[in-house]
Amino acid sequence: MRKPHGLLFVLIFILLSGQAGLCQETFDIQKPDAVADLSYQSIAPGKLLISASDSEGNPVRGLTAMDFIFLRKGKEARILGVETLETSQDVSLNIVLVVDNSASMKQRRAVDSILGAMENIYKIMRPIDNITLIVFDDDQTQTLGGKPLHVTVKQSNQPDELRTFLRDSFDRGLTAKTVLYEGMLAGLDLIRAMPEDGYKFMVVFTDGEDINSAYPETDVKKAAEGISKLEVYGIDYMPGEKMDPFLTSFAKDNGGRTWKATTAAELGPIFEAVSSKLLYRYVVDYQFLFPPTGSLALGADAMRIEEITTIDSSPLLNYLYFAEGESAIDARYVRYQDQGQTGSFSEEALRGTKEKYANLLNIIGRRLRANPDATVELVGCNANVGEEKGRKDLSRARAEGVKAYLQYIWGIDPARMVVEARNLPEVPTSGRTPEGQAENRRVEIHSEAVALLDVVRSTYVEAHSDVADVIVKPAIASEHGILNWRITVLGDDQPIFSQTGTGTPDEEIIFKDDALTPMALSQYSRLTAEIDVEDTESQTLSLTTAPMTIEFIQRETQRARNLGYRVQEKYALILFDFDSDKIKERNASVVETIVARIREFPAAQVAIVGHTDNIGKEAYNLKLSERRAKAVYDQIAAAIGETPSETLTHMGVGSFDPLYGNGLPENRALNRTVTVTLEYEQKD
Repeated sequence: MRKPHGLLFVLIFILLSGQAGLCQETFDIQKPDAVADLSYQSIAPGKLLISASDSEGNPVRGLTAMDFIFLRKGKEARILGVETLETSQDVSLNIVLVVDNSASMKQRRAVDSILGAMENIYKIMRPIDNITLIVFDDDQTQTLGGKPLHVTVKQSNQPDELRTFLRDSFDRGLTAKTVLYEGMLAGLDLIRAMPEDGYKFMVVFTDGEDINSAYPETDVKKAAEGISKLEVYGIDYMPGEKMDPFLTSFAKDNGGRTWKATTAAELGPIFEAVSSKLLYRYVVDYQFLFPPTGSLALGADAMRIEEITTIDSSPLLNYLYFAEGESAIDARYVRYQDQGQTGSFSEEALRGTKEKYANLLNIIGRRLRANPDATVELVGCNANVGEEKGRKDLSRARAEGVKAYLQYIWGIDPARMVVEARNLPEVPTSGRTPEGQAENRRVEIHSEAVALLDVVRSTYVEAHSDVADVIVKPAIASEHGILNWRITVLGDDQPIFSQTGTGTPDEEIIFKDDALTPMALSQYSRLTAEIDVEDTESQTLSLTTAPMTIEFIQRETQRARNLGYRVQEKYALILFDFDSDKIKERNASVVETIVARIREFPAAQVAIVGHTDNIGKEAYNLKLSERRAKAVYDQIAAAIGETPSETLTHMGVGSFDPLYGNGLPENRALNRTVTVTLEYEQKD
């Protein structure tokens, strides 16, 4: 059972951190009842060197982890271990002893007593300790701290060496003068040179008042200023019953105390008390365990999801790209295994430009089948660099692979397909970069028949949200460091998505997943997020956000109420060549359609946005995209034949807001475009 503790008092520790600076930590320590006085020195974060004394100033022995209670902010620390300094090999002691070897010691028949008393110091010495003996010297001086001092110094961690030195100082080195202050100045100068974070003790023994030093006691006080982790203990063997006031106050001011010896017989017990005071300390390892704290929020309080009828006219990118040195058609292109599978293919069922591009071969196959008089030219190209240098055979193999698929899967007469092989394309991308080289490894599909390469049109219903992404904002603090975390997104309190991580989570996390698309979220009325955090001490924290409400506006509901529903028409002009703002002739039909729709819906908001890939400098690409958007704007405005209203706008975004990631050559090609979006409200 834990022993009862007495008075609660506050200690403010300056703890050494692992870096160059210091950090201050304040907490309370409760003393056991048996302890009257408790002092400390900090060793490191989470480690203290504690001295516990009873009411008579004697060390309290036998304390265990149960006897130490540290409190901080009302929370108790875990005591990891308690070890006495006697057995510890982690904490070394630096002890400086100033011993009065004046002739009066012999006159008072105290030499043997002091030599015997010193055995109490020798017996507590450990190999990791450093002991310095300082005695007076009438014949010579040592310059320490810039002062010539009448002392002799011996440093050693070997008891026999110190024992011999001290005996010799009493046998042959007895001095006629007492220069106590000079001895103390020498000791303090040596102590100041010791490591700042070391534990330093000065023990001063004198049998007479100092009336011979060349320096006053005020110099001694000044020399001790600013020395950290210093404790001073005095042994006053001066004649008389009263304690020497200077030695007493100096010891007290420096965390120690002074003993009075009136007879030589008292020296042994006093030195034993001193050695106990030095040695019987406790190395206490502790740890305050404060669990993680923080908050969690979603990026928005409400989400409005609306079904929008989308009329999508996507450009047909008529290039197939190949891996370096390969002629096989890449797996990212959708291909059927036999002719029987082609019957169900419908380009009108495809959604979005990327899905349409992935079905490029099937779109061409279907259109060739629907236009029996149309022919195509398949131009195989290579990067004409490295292993593809001059490899027209590779270019031909690529084109022949496309021809074979159209012939055997779509049943297209090979006479309708002409194969050409060349090195670089007729209009190549710059081959100075790996991205440009990848774009030149391609098969181009050309045709005089407009229907074969026309835009791909489809109509479908999409869910659009006024909240672009599901964003979770964790703000987590931990004194011990975050080990791992898990964030779970819940729809109507049911988990729909989760993500894990290690270390402290970012202050803002954007989640992108099929489970978090507007259409997927439209089935829920509220969205929340939870976070579970574990720190390096296995302490946990769980937080939940306030709910984000979801309002879902369905197209059919609006129609049933005879209310207008939103329609969005998306057009992307036939793609621009690399580094070009020239509108291709193939855009004529697209522009005609846009103009017709603007005339039909004059209140429609029309946004023209120019884009580029990420090849080249950002500033240049931004201006290029602006020129592309302006060229389309001018063409539409001219076709309308009147001054455009404010509902028709144009801008360029360069490579800053790509329609598709720039990692694939087709994505970069699809990003070289101008999009035209019409939004309006329609009633049936």
